[in-house]
Formats: sequence, structure tokens, C-alpha cells
Amino acid sequence: MPTPLNARGFSAIPRPGTGTGNDTAAGTRIRLRDGNSVAWRRAQIPAASGFGNARSVALAQSVMACAGAVRGVRVLSQAGCDRAREEQFSGDDRVLGMPMRWGLGYGLFGSTYGWGGWGGSLVMIEPEPRMVVAYVTNQMREPADNTRGLEIVMSAYDGLTGLRA
Repeated sequence: MPTPLNARGFSAIPRPGTGTGNDTAAGTRIRLRDGNSVAWRRAQIPAASGFGNARSVALAQSVMACAGAVRGVRVLSQAGCDRAREEQFSGDDRVLGMPMRWGLGYGLFGSTYGWGGWGGSLVMIEPEPRMVVAYVTNQMREPADNTRGLEIVMSAYDGLTGLRA
């Protein structure tokens, strides 16, 4: 009988040689089953314990896509939104092991910015058409060859192209 997906022991840290160069990270492995546990959901983990569905993530991030105001409520100034998109770093990310550009809390990809999470969740923000696309899984999954979130983002861009034509 195959092992249930949520019981597998996949690790959340990068492969050896792609990290910061020290081996202390080896003691910080997080297993997939840990990410699916009640204890994980109850823990307060900065930058890792935001929970919501795709609609709530898209609504929260629409502040950035809509110049700081959503549903008639100003949450950020235009300057605050612009500051989050300003490049803070460009170069080889030693944790991800690849070239990256970073704003304040967002990966920068041309005019688009956003980020993904362990397990395949992601959010992409495109300010000019005021579009946000969020994809959230209901369970942590590995390995990271699941491209459903990216396929949804690409479909949204196809829809924009159709609207502009």
C-alpha cells in the first residue's frame, strides 16, 4: 500500500550546496507531515503561518494591485505600494540557489511581483490591469513539480490578452 501523501517525510530545506554555505540548516528540516499538522497551524511562525483561501489571499493582495485602496477603503498610500515594489536586492539568492530580484517581501518579475509558498501556493500581482491571481492548496504537497498554480496564472494572462484584443 502506498504511503499517504501527508505522511511522507519530504524536507522543506534546499538541497545541499544550494543554501547559505553553512551546514547548520541541516538541523532545521521540516517534514511535509509537519506542515499538515494541527500543531503547525496553531504555531506562530513569522513568514510561514499565514492561512487563508485563494479568495482571501487575492483580496489582501489586491491592495497592492489597486494602488492601496480596496472596496473604497485606503489601506496603503500609493507611495507605500511603490516602495514595496522597489528593488532591494538583485543577484544570486543563496537559499533558492538561483538569480532573483526582491522588493519588500515580494519577488520581482518585470512589472509583475508576488511569491509562492511551500506546497505550491502562490500569488501574482500585476498592477497595470489591477489583477491579482492567487492559488492556494488545501494541503502541503511535495515534490515541487506541481505546476497547477502557474497554469492558473498563465490562464489569467491569456484572459487579459483576450480582453485587450
